[in-house]
Amino acid sequence: MTKIVAITGGIGSGKTTISKYLKKNNFAVHESDSTVSQIYIRPNKFFLSFLKKNVSKEVVTRNKIDKQKIAEIIFNDKKIKQKLENYIHKEVKKSRDSFVKKNIKNKKNLIFVDIPLLFENKLEKNFDRVLCVIAKKKIRRERVLRNKKFTKKTLQKIFKFQVSDKERKARSNIIIYNNDTKKDFIFSLEKALIKLLK
Repeated sequence: MTKIVAITGGIGSGKTTISKYLKKNNFAVHESDSTVSQIYIRPNKFFLSFLKKNVSKEVVTRNKIDKQKIAEIIFNDKKIKQKLENYIHKEVKKSRDSFVKKNIKNKKNLIFVDIPLLFENKLEKNFDRVLCVIAKKKIRRERVLRNKKFTKKTLQKIFKFQVSDKERKARSNIIIYNNDTKKDFIFSLEKALIKLLK
């Protein structure tokens, strides 16, 4: 029987490293962040229209989207943030459901879905297992800022919005820590995979 496993964890915890490793080893992995990136990189006319109408006309220039401007707007306006998230979640869910259906049909033993905001959106009940990556906040902050994806201010708001590690631990089936070397992290992942494959 196919097991559907949700991968989650705070920003900068190491979810992407897990997904890369799993894909390299021929596991079926659906990444929410990749789906969201595609929505922004190759926006269809419905999404562009939605942004102009519900976020701001200033975030779209010649069919190109300014994500930095969107981040500034949504972290200062809860209503706009909620509207945008609802739209994105529906699109990601469609993509994820289609991926899971296809891989069940292909008789995959394990299907992984990487969902950063799994607990925030109360989605864990939809999956057979929840694999959570935990890393110290200080380490996560350093990783994210090193990649220059967010400013300190934006990152602080993201941390505030995400659930605590204490809550993550309480709501997960398998916990992997990522505070040391990549080698240690992968070793912990391999041990978790052995458990999942049983």
